[in-house]
Amino acid sequence: MDEMLLGVRSDEEAIDDSMAYSIQSAASVSNLADRLRARANEVQELTTENSSLQRMLHELDMLQVSNEKILEDHERLMSKLKRRRHIPSEASRT
Repeated sequence: MDEMLLGVRSDEEAIDDSMAYSIQSAASVSNLADRLRARANEVQELTTENSSLQRMLHELDMLQVSNEKILEDHERLMSKLKRRRHIPSEASRT
């Protein structure tokens, strides 16, 4: 089939068609390269955002641990205060 199509064309027409196909191929490759660069930039941005979110999550975890420690210290302090309040009142009863 190709021989029949190419056989009826002149050398100039075959060269022109070949050049046109080469230009279309180069344009397609260039377009794909541009798209790949854009995707690579998106991936880099997402990687940076992911790293930032992981740092924030770690900081939140550290805050939660700190808050739990503060609550434990608060409960311990309140327990000591309650015991100290009871001691004088019991001593005054005797």
